[in-house]
Amino acid sequence: MNDKLDEELRALRSEPTPAGYQQLESRIWQGIERVRQARAAAPTMLAVRAAAVVGALGLGVASGGATAAAVASQSQEVSAFSIQTELAPSTLLDHHE
Repeated sequence: MNDKLDEELRALRSEPTPAGYQQLESRIWQGIERVRQARAAAPTMLAVRAAAVVGALGLGVASGGATAAAVASQSQEVSAFSIQTELAPSTLLDHHE
């Protein structure tokens, strides 16, 4: 080993401990406690999120179904495969003989 390293370690040992190190252990335990509290609240938040997703899906299905039923009952003006197309050029020209 290097003798200079041993001398520097002895000199470092004689210096006072920095002020930030005095509260280090208590800050670590406080951080651990915050993580524990967050993990304890996680199942509740999961239930709330699941309920929100189910509510949004239900609302989407209900409003989409109502809109689809309303549109299905109306006659469609433009349809590529319809026999009675009101806006087709042949239909429009037949009326102007």
